[in-house]
Formats: sequence, structure tokens, C-alpha cells
Amino acid sequence: MTITFEPLPTPAGGSARKTGIEIEFSGLTEARCAEIVQRELGGEIETEGTHTYRVKGSALGDVRVELDIFLRNKKGGRWLENGLDLARNVVPVEIITEPLTPEQIGALDALRAVLRDEGAAGSTQGVFLGFGVHLNPALSGDAAHDCATILAYGLLEDYLRERYPIDTTRRLLPFVDPWPRALVDRLAEVRSTDMSEIMEIYAGETTSRNHGLDLLPVFKDAAPDNFDKSFKHTDGHVSGRPAFHVRLPDCRIDEESWSLKEAWNMWQTVERVAQNRALMDGLCEDRLALKERFLATRGSWSQTVRTRLGNAGETV
Repeated sequence: MTITFEPLPTPAGGSARKTGIEIEFSGLTEARCAEIVQRELGGEIETEGTHTYRVKGSALGDVRVELDIFLRNKKGGRWLENGLDLARNVVPVEIITEPLTPEQIGALDALRAVLRDEGAAGSTQGVFLGFGVHLNPALSGDAAHDCATILAYGLLEDYLRERYPIDTTRRLLPFVDPWPRALVDRLAEVRSTDMSEIMEIYAGETTSRNHGLDLLPVFKDAAPDNFDKSFKHTDGHVSGRPAFHVRLPDCRIDEESWSLKEAWNMWQTVERVAQNRALMDGLCEDRLALKERFLATRGSWSQTVRTRLGNAGETV
């Protein structure tokens, strides 16, 4: 059964927004995974360097399949190849798509079910398997909504982590750290509709990409000159793009009841809340009041958000 994925908010007259998706898992080699993609979606398989394949011209456009590790493009001879083979149980294979329409995401989710049946394993299949799903939703083209979406994520993050628990290994690895509290406080205080100003606030509290929502590609695209000054440590290694990079969701591809809809629902909640001005104002007021309570915990803030969402008729 194909699952329906509702479209993301789009300003009046704007083009429909697309979302690139990355899925991490183990249990299959990248070569076997590429064969399954071709069998299910068509296209031609091309080899692109060590442990990397591209299925060109599939029903979802070009789909890249690779062993997700920086060593895959290194030259190290037989010892490196043996090491990579031994690491397959903990280093994920990753499927990376072009930007997809909601209908195409439904087709990708159907492929997800096939991969599960072929033996793909997610985060819960081992102690060291911290695999995730990354969403790359295009910006809306409405600066006010995109800036509100950033603020909404900051306000909702603790609640989302409680509502959609992250695998223990992923919490321990330095890839999906929560935003610093001071960053969320500052965003709630300023409520900026200017991406450059948000970038300055962000850079004042964290310069890391290793968060559940990585904004550095958006900042690089919006203000490249200011970005290079604020994030000098990146040394030109960040590519700008007008899309959010959402790293928070887990991948539980081996569970029959799980689908990409869980990650999609998570992000949809953020964007819906961003559109609700009264709800956003209330959450900001709550956040600034909480700022004065030095003993407040992330759990207590999550409960505050849950109550606000419930009163506003949002799913909790």
C-alpha cells in the first residue's frame, strides 16, 4: 500500500516544494542495494568510485547508493577494503535522492518496504547502529515563513525528541546534538524574519553542523560573504543550498510498522506550527518566562510545548 505524503506549505503563486531524502541502514551491500533500486524503479547502474553507485534515470531521477564513510574514496589497498568489509555491520549504506515531490516520496517509501524484505536493518537491530533519515526540504520562498520555521524547530525540538525518541547510539554520537538552550532563548526573544540576522544569532551560540537541524547550508546560500566570516572553521567545506537539512529522525527500516511518514510527520508539525502566529507567540512567551527559571529542564519545557500544542488542536 502506497502511503500519502502531504505537501509542504507553499506561498500563493509559488512552485510546489520538493524534498531530497537520505536513508541510512545496514544489512545490504551498496552493490545489492543499487540492484534493488534498479529492479524496482528502473534506470541504469553506474559505478562512481569506491563503494559508490548511481542509478541513473530511475522513476525518482538519479539515486545515489554509497557506503557512508569518509574512507570510501581513500586509496589504501587491500587492508582498507578488508576494514570496510568488516565495518559493514556498523557503517551504513546510504540511499540519497534528488529533490522529490510528495508523490515520489510515496514511491521511495514503497522501495523502503522492499529493502526491509531484502534484509535491510535499522537502528534498533544492534547496540552500535545509530542510523537516521535525513530530510532536505526546499525553502518555501517566503522569508517570513522560513525564518518562522527555524524558530518553530527550536521551540519544538525538546518535544520532538520526546515524541519521536532517538536511538541511544545516535544520542551518544556527535551528529544530532540538540540546539543550545541559549540559542532557542535568543531566537524566541528576537523573532527575526531576516535570515542574515538569524545566522548571526546562530553563530553566537554554536558553529557546529552536528545538530538535529543543520542550518549551515541555508546560511551559506543566503549570505555567503557573511557566512565565511561567521563560520571560518568550515574552510569552504559547506555547500550552500536553499534547503533545510533535517538530521533528527531515526531509521527503523526493518520494523514493519515504520515508514518514512514518521519523519515526514515530524517536519510537517514544525512547518504547521510556524504558520500559526498565535501558537508561536504563546510558545515564545512561555520560553522567555522559562528562561528566568534556572532549574527548568528540557523535560519541563517539552511538557509546556505539549500543553500548548494540545490547546491549539495540534497532534501531541
